[in-house]
Amino acid sequence: MPASVTNPADVLNLCLRRIGYKLRVGSLFDGSTAAKAALDVYAQTRDEVLVENDWDFAERNLTMTLLKSAPVNGYVPPVVWNPATNPPPGWLFSYQYPPDCLKVRAVKPVPLFVLNFDPQPNRFFLANDNNYTPAQKVILCDVPNANLVYTGQITDPATWNTGYTDSLAAALGRRLVPQLIGLNAIQPAAADEAQTVAMAETEQG
Repeated sequence: MPASVTNPADVLNLCLRRIGYKLRVGSLFDGSTAAKAALDVYAQTRDEVLVENDWDFAERNLTMTLLKSAPVNGYVPPVVWNPATNPPPGWLFSYQYPPDCLKVRAVKPVPLFVLNFDPQPNRFFLANDNNYTPAQKVILCDVPNANLVYTGQITDPATWNTGYTDSLAAALGRRLVPQLIGLNAIQPAAADEAQTVAMAETEQG
């Protein structure tokens, strides 16, 4: 990644240069026309581009925090389902959703020393558990002691790779063009974004 891209203002200036905007910003909070327009879309666009591809730098792995589990022997009277302590029927475990998780990539069992030559994906479901106040987002699955692979909300431009930075600058350009350049420039900006995303996907494999 170019050394000059180390903060959000650098990303925005890269975007402005791509769309032909003549002025630069000092920060996203400098009060300029471009900065004020970018503030409305920057964070949302950053996160959307993060989840569009499984960017290597954004991958996070952690041992999931168990919230609820189903009875070992199932719901056999007198044991009945209790939403306060059990996940929804049909699921064995309810895990905490990480606060920095933008996209769940996979739920995996604890790694074993025995090689698995035919790994299979584990099903999972994202839900809102209304038994918490306020409601809490959870991950439902049937994997005990599960590990989570997810896309994290990576906000520091200094840790991004070049492909992602270019993709974000292109996506920002498409959204800022109508305000800063004019409606006639939307189509070229969209074409530029599509080309940049395609190149980034090729680089990442």
